[in-house]
Amino acid sequence: MVIFTDNKVEATFVFYSGRVREVLLIFKMKKYFHLVLMFVCLLPYPVFGIKISIEEGVWWVEAQGYKLASKNGYLNNLTIGGREFLAQKKVPGGSYLAGGGMPPLENIKLSGESSLSGSNELGEVNYQFTEKDIVCSYRNKTDKKAVYYFILSEAVTTVIANNAEMLELPAETSGRVFKWIQGDRSVEFQADSRIWGPWKDHQVFEIKVAAGETGRIKITPGRVLDTDSFNKLKGESRERLTVFDYRASELSKQIPLCMVGDSITWAGKGDYWRKSLLEHLPNLAFIGNHSALLGYSHAGEGGDSTGSVLARIDSLPDCPYYNLLIGTNNSGVREQGEIQVRAQKTAEDIMKIVKALLKKSKAEKVFLSSILPCFTKNPLRDQCNSETNRILRTQFKTAFPSGKVVWVEYEKPIRAIEGWEEKIKLHPSPEGYKIIADILARTIAAELPGRGNRLIETGDTGVQVVNLINKDLVTKEDVVAGWYTLSFKVDAIQSEGAQVILRGKNEALRFPFELVIKISADDKKVIRNIFTQYERYNYSRSAMQIETINCKISEVLFEKSRPSMKPSIYGEGAYIDRISPVMPGELLEYKK
Repeated sequence: MVIFTDNKVEATFVFYSGRVREVLLIFKMKKYFHLVLMFVCLLPYPVFGIKISIEEGVWWVEAQGYKLASKNGYLNNLTIGGREFLAQKKVPGGSYLAGGGMPPLENIKLSGESSLSGSNELGEVNYQFTEKDIVCSYRNKTDKKAVYYFILSEAVTTVIANNAEMLELPAETSGRVFKWIQGDRSVEFQADSRIWGPWKDHQVFEIKVAAGETGRIKITPGRVLDTDSFNKLKGESRERLTVFDYRASELSKQIPLCMVGDSITWAGKGDYWRKSLLEHLPNLAFIGNHSALLGYSHAGEGGDSTGSVLARIDSLPDCPYYNLLIGTNNSGVREQGEIQVRAQKTAEDIMKIVKALLKKSKAEKVFLSSILPCFTKNPLRDQCNSETNRILRTQFKTAFPSGKVVWVEYEKPIRAIEGWEEKIKLHPSPEGYKIIADILARTIAAELPGRGNRLIETGDTGVQVVNLINKDLVTKEDVVAGWYTLSFKVDAIQSEGAQVILRGKNEALRFPFELVIKISADDKKVIRNIFTQYERYNYSRSAMQIETINCKISEVLFEKSRPSMKPSIYGEGAYIDRISPVMPGELLEYKK
């Protein structure tokens, strides 16, 4: 559009796709007349738009903002500004549909001028290309589950998840929007999905496709956010951290311990580890932004690999003492020849994590755990864990600052126990957690003598509580998987059918959360203990909101569960609750 403001003339050019381009010119003379000219010009295809060609069986698609190639019906190359975003080595392809195999697409055909499609025994895939984006539609035509994978190039270093959190790769989380960053270019994937890695040193974008299910991925090339926007994201992530005050522990003799790891640290019966530790060391205070089955805080994430922990290292609380148990999710090798390379990489990552933890301002010691033996259908996994431990033992004395890292040996004493396999498996049973708690407690007690075995309460202290929900009844951030307590006062019931609904704000996610609480005339205060279910399996991380139907409520408190499983005294934001009884495992802090 061209506008000449002095004599009020506008010229509008409209280009339509195709080999023949129609150009519409509209001249407007204010208050006088409109002159409309339309003419047809023969232009070589394309002037603007999409160019699709085939060379030696490879389909090439070129647009103003990207260039891609398809060798087998899938996207194998995606180049933006000269930067390749999909993996090119050691993997079957940049993207593929998998379900017991990874068959290439067949019957590849061009529909119209900007649509490419293909199919195989697993399903069908169709790509619709525009100058700005690519829409990939897919269908699983089998009666079994399938998975659609995109494998990212090693050169991709960063991802912005759900327009809210910037993570260094490899990273693991789930959501709806992922913007991959490489240099000054980016590509955004929009689909209900999860990301994880490393897999053969690559980051993975994964969509689970149920039998008969259809779906689509929108892929949008672009440039990265400006530096100020990046810094804003980083700043917002830091603001979400819970800051703990450890001054009271000097008098109480508490041992603040942040347990970092994967599902062994928190999922299933994982909280029995902490319960058993307290039987040995009542002065332990568990630190973390998550809460597990029995209400003890921790910093574990289900499914984490070493790369996942490295990606979220900045979000871990600053704590004097850390317990790190990580690595078993790196060991899913399928061939004997892969063990040595995988174990070496895992050991190197673990050493990086320890060094990163020691850089935190309050860190004094890291209790580094050997990876547990495991008893699964894949014996190579156990062998890989054992080899990782061997490497760590060999390098332990020279890898870390003297006196800062304490080795916790689980593997050797566990293997000496008759029938250990059924007690440990991949996730220990409650009996198995007692075994590892005994080992860890004895190690801590030997390393920190004189901390005391009796909790000495100090004056003017309490337990920090964070009310995750604001006055608008919306959480300020996404709610991680875990155990929570919701409490509120019922001020009025306006009519029958009164309800309070807690639900995920993003209902488009694969596993949206929803809890409906029916309110009766006798309800004065409502308390609910809530488990979100497990992320990536039956819960999608999202901010949450509360909706009231036919009732009025107040003093709404949504907090991570405490060991009492009872609600704290109501407050807003982060505050110290000095009234509720302090339970073993909770950190005493001074009133702010």
